[in-house]
Amino acid sequence: MKKNGQIPELRFKEFNNPWKLELLENIAKRGSGHTPNKKHKNYYNGDIKWVSLADSKYLDDGFINETTYQISEEGIRNSSAVLHDKGSVLLSRDAGIGKSAVMKSKMAVSQHFIVWKPHKDKLDNWFLYYILQIYKPEFERIAIGSTIKTIGLPYFKKLKIKVPELEEQQKIASFLSAVDIKIAQLQRKKELLEEYKKGVMQQIFSRQLRFTKEDGGAYPDWEEKRLGEVAKKESSSISANKIEDNFGNYKIYGATGLIKCIDFYEVGEDYISIVKDGAGVGRTLLCEAESSVLGTLDIIKPQKDANLYFLYSLLNNLNFTKYITGSTIPHIYFKDYSKARIKIPCIEEQTQISHFLSAIDKKIEVVQSQIKHTQNFKKGLLQQMFV
Repeated sequence: MKKNGQIPELRFKEFNNPWKLELLENIAKRGSGHTPNKKHKNYYNGDIKWVSLADSKYLDDGFINETTYQISEEGIRNSSAVLHDKGSVLLSRDAGIGKSAVMKSKMAVSQHFIVWKPHKDKLDNWFLYYILQIYKPEFERIAIGSTIKTIGLPYFKKLKIKVPELEEQQKIASFLSAVDIKIAQLQRKKELLEEYKKGVMQQIFSRQLRFTKEDGGAYPDWEEKRLGEVAKKESSSISANKIEDNFGNYKIYGATGLIKCIDFYEVGEDYISIVKDGAGVGRTLLCEAESSVLGTLDIIKPQKDANLYFLYSLLNNLNFTKYITGSTIPHIYFKDYSKARIKIPCIEEQTQISHFLSAIDKKIEVVQSQIKHTQNFKKGLLQQMFV
């Protein structure tokens, strides 16, 4: 169906009435919140869930059920805090701008949030939740402030949204909720695989779990060595400014991972990068052949009789904290952490371990790809199912 401003591109066939532009305050009761005086300890640690900025991590995932802090009945009585009904929809209007959620139980909120209680005969709460997700880029754009950006209440008093009849709202919301459930299931599957890998790695590096030869025979005991005996370091002199206007087909990595593609590469084979300074110091990444890294990363390669992936796993199991120097900007030096004493098996067992762990990685990558695909599918639905 062609979009004309009042009809969505993608629609359930049983509906054909145009959507109406409504002032949100006409179809939902707007509420706000407050922070009880923290000097009065008896205002806190009660039984009333209270949504604060600390709870941003629980938003944008549908329901909000848990809160970091709870307040008391006395805290409610002696402040401007309000207890909002179950099913109300909240929106963060400053830190975490545009994040939203549906309350799974009665809750109070801080002054950083707007809360809407939809009129049941006019607006479905889950439909409103998805509308707010669509508006998130707009909320982020209009927020003002030098330190903490915020959206003033006058904006919300005038906020208008386009809505269909209630039955269509509910059907759209139900369909999108099913997609969210699928995303949540995939995310949980990924978490379980990551937990499993972490547990297996602990067993492997503590040598509780050992691999055997094809004929069932045992491999030799692990040897103690210094990290520098199995790994070598190379450096990069590439700065972010140097590649600002450079584009091509070869990957270049920074502290957070892949940055972009440029027209040259410095490392011809697969390798490990490790962040040597800044907030992500000690973070490792497996990098593809024919790529490069910024100068804030070290290039780590295996010495003879060391497997690349095993070395990567070993580095992930190493505590870099003791090697950090610098009070302002944390820094680690290979000359320091290369002295770390490690236990390492023979190359044959290293290879078996690498195959085993990389197989788990591939499963995690498949699930991550499914999550991304489903999230993009949902994004497309949001763009097409709403006016």
